Amino acid sequence: MIGEGSFGAVYKGILPSNGQNVAVKVLKLEEQRAGRSFMAECAASRNIRHQNLVKIITSCSGIDIRGEDFKALVFEFMPNGSLDKWLHPALDEMGVNDSSTRLTAVQRLNVAIDVARAVDYLHYHCWIVFFLI
Repeated sequence: MIGEGSFGAVYKGILPSNGQNVAVKVLKLEEQRAGRSFMAECAASRNIRHQNLVKIITSCSGIDIRGEDFKALVFEFMPNGSLDKWLHPALDEMGVNDSSTRLTAVQRLNVAIDVARAVDYLHYHCWIVFFLI
């Protein structure tokens, strides 16, 4: 597992067809809004094309080995980790940030600009309804 959010866990995987590394978000279907989130993300995947947004490769909906509903989204894998890790690096035992993940003020400003461009694209250039960003 490489991460966890309110709607599910994210795992690193490999596509057998081409060996591509992917991130697989498996939804927690016991969460009331998870099904709606899945449908919104599937709809979004058809229309979203932006350099600052992670690409959804495919989705999966079916029944697992226990006979329960299973829904997953397969995203391109981002090898440098999460944006959260870069904006809020972990502290070592001495309470110091890891210098290898410390961003300069200019780098942070560039991240903010990239995020603003992505949000602008989603709000004004994508004709879909989003439940979460």
